[in-house]
Amino acid sequence: MKAHRKTFGSVPEVFATDRGFDNAGNQKICSKARIGCASIPQRGGKKTAERQAFEKSPDFKKAQRFRAGIEGRISVLFRGRGMKRCLARGKERFRAFIGVAVLANNLMKIAELLIRRDSKKKPRSRAA
Repeated sequence: MKAHRKTFGSVPEVFATDRGFDNAGNQKICSKARIGCASIPQRGGKKTAERQAFEKSPDFKKAQRFRAGIEGRISVLFRGRGMKRCLARGKERFRAFIGVAVLANNLMKIAELLIRRDSKKKPRSRAA
């Protein structure tokens, strides 16, 4: 939270994690920071009716879907775009490495979409 606040000037509106972050301390930090939706699934045990309702709420589910999308994108970068190992030393070089990998991925995705669009536009030859 401190790093986010320092970087962006405020706390996030939505905070989504996996079950591993569920503990009283993290829940308290989110509550104290007045985060709109702290989407942290309960780790285990019996859920109260209130907790069940919260985890079934549209805001909670939307935050979890967004987090899952981020996890998927990280997986694509890791497996398909060569981000398995960063040999760069230092924070700035690491940031540049990540930025270049994301840029390369976005350019490849744009090229893929353009190729698909162009293949749909090609007129089909008519048999005489």
